[in-house]
Amino acid sequence: MKQKKYFVELLLPLAAVLLLAALFLSRKAFQTGIHIDVSPVSAKKSNFHFIPEHWREAKLQQLRRDENFKDLRFSDQLDLFLKLCDWTHRQWRTSIPDPYPLSNAVDILADIRSGKTGGFCGQYAYVLADVLKAMGFFAVRYVELWSATGESHFVVEAWSDQFGKWLVLDPAENIYYEIPGLGVPASALEVRSALLGAGPATARAAGEPRAERGRHKLHLYANFAVSLRSDLMRSTRPLTVGDRFAMFLFFRDERIDPGAFNGRIPYSHVTSRVEDIYFDCNYVRVEHRIDKKARQAFFTFTSEGSMFNFDRFALSLDRGKSWRPCADSLSVPLAGGNSSLWVAPVNMLGRFGRPTKVDIIAE
Repeated sequence: MKQKKYFVELLLPLAAVLLLAALFLSRKAFQTGIHIDVSPVSAKKSNFHFIPEHWREAKLQQLRRDENFKDLRFSDQLDLFLKLCDWTHRQWRTSIPDPYPLSNAVDILADIRSGKTGGFCGQYAYVLADVLKAMGFFAVRYVELWSATGESHFVVEAWSDQFGKWLVLDPAENIYYEIPGLGVPASALEVRSALLGAGPATARAAGEPRAERGRHKLHLYANFAVSLRSDLMRSTRPLTVGDRFAMFLFFRDERIDPGAFNGRIPYSHVTSRVEDIYFDCNYVRVEHRIDKKARQAFFTFTSEGSMFNFDRFALSLDRGKSWRPCADSLSVPLAGGNSSLWVAPVNMLGRFGRPTKVDIIAE
């Protein structure tokens, strides 16, 4: 009996050790069996609500049908934006808009071409924004600039999937701004920072040849506000100064010059939070879980409202060379080996946003 009891006492700790080893090995196997990497998604969000043009707007369809900008050839997204800016600039010579036309490209172009009125920076901006929307780029807004002495100007900002940022386009002057050394187009805030001494920004021509244009109009970026809506094509009256003060969001920090507005900012909406103006667009958030027993990976996709006029997701298994429609959830069998997939948001005019890459890695 004593010998049997001794064997039992010896086996109990051994069994415990074997059990712990089994648990460790199974945990290790779970950890190292399959690993999923999702490319990081930038997700800065605004506290303000931006209203885009509706993709079914009749005048948007008319503009695309009647004008020849849709036939432009381009090498990449930035090249297309610059050619659309150049196309807009070449439609008329700067003149006085009297009577003041409606705030949409169809009526502006018709009235100026007929000699009924003229157009300056505001009309160039309205036309370019509508042209961008007609080409499927709905993340656009009007930007009102104010120099320290109260001189104003109107330009456009558009979201670039190519660079993952907002960039400013000035169709009245046919220029954009570039951050030297990086080859990256600048936003209105970055041009303002350059003006206030944070670093250089170079004005470059949007039309060919795209040579440097010096510091042209740079002083106007001392103060700026962006529109909270771009759905002006259906408006039956021109946008007034009062309308702009009510629908634009003004950026305020410690470097604004209060003298530009006689000590009182006239805009109804004011923010010092950069993300309220420079939020991220056109991305996909990917969540996943692994069912090891079923050898399946389950994915869910959401654009988090980052794409205006969102329609669907698209899936690619060959680095974006070919795409197929995809639901907002997907199951993938884990057959061993490494694989990758890409998922992108697509809007109602078929324009793709930024793809998110997913790597399924067998370890």
